[in-house]
Amino acid sequence: MAHTLPSGNQASDQDKWDSGGLECKRQLLIEIVMRNRLTALVVDGDTTCWVPEQELLHSYGVQTLGVDNSRDAVDLIASDAEFNLIIIEKILLVLNGLEVTMQIREIGVRCKMLEVTACSGESERQAFLATGVDVFIEKPLDPEHLVPILGELDGQ
Repeated sequence: MAHTLPSGNQASDQDKWDSGGLECKRQLLIEIVMRNRLTALVVDGDTTCWVPEQELLHSYGVQTLGVDNSRDAVDLIASDAEFNLIIIEKILLVLNGLEVTMQIREIGVRCKMLEVTACSGESERQAFLATGVDVFIEKPLDPEHLVPILGELDGQ
């Protein structure tokens, strides 16, 4: 299945994507991210997990902020901080990932939300999708999963 990369110059970006190798696709994603100044919030109670996720996002030019508990994430969103992408772990301090996802959606946030977790059972996936998460990914977050998502954020 081909990924569509929406943008102001969609035909050009799509042609570059379809004909490009890995390095060409990486460069195109960096151009898309820089054009849109994409930002991401990473919410994970384990810094050994969110630091590599932030590094991966940085490698594509995404500005990131990491918090280690759900209360900080909700407070940040409630203070009108805006992100193009929010990545949430299930196991968090204060509120779990399900609860924080629901609270963020109740605030009115409509950006792309990813659940990246080691808890990968079907029941967990269904529970997160029911709370408003757009994508459920088993850890670790990798370019294979991240690249199409960043492409979808072009123009938002």
